[in-house]
Amino acid sequence: MLDRLFRRCKFLRMPLPREAALAALVLTAASSPEVGEVQHIPPDQARAVLGEMVTDADGKDVGRLVDILVGDQGQPQAAVIDFGGFMGVGNRKIAVDWNALRFTPTDPQHPITLNLTQDQIKAAPEYKDPAQAAPVVVAPTQTPR
Repeated sequence: MLDRLFRRCKFLRMPLPREAALAALVLTAASSPEVGEVQHIPPDQARAVLGEMVTDADGKDVGRLVDILVGDQGQPQAAVIDFGGFMGVGNRKIAVDWNALRFTPTDPQHPITLNLTQDQIKAAPEYKDPAQAAPVVVAPTQTPR
């Protein structure tokens, strides 16, 4: 059912409801439970990330996390971050390696931090077409996959 909802929301270019996004992230992050097994996550231990603001290392808001790209095994590979613009005009999206993000759910002011400099963000290729291979920006301390 979640797969149908995801395809429908992608087709209509609608953001996933927060509950569905949380469920997708919990399912993705689960550590390979047996098929058919249900893992219950207490609400205070989970957080929806789609639509959340992303900050740089200095705590300045740089963009909003708008999509998560997963690999063949369902594990997160990259995050699509929307930078700038107003109501969709003048905005620019880039895909960054999942490991370039740091999650701190206990910090309500900076729950998601991007480990890229402003120059790296500006130099990153734009993510335009989800049907094409995504140009993914890797943080400099990482080795490309």
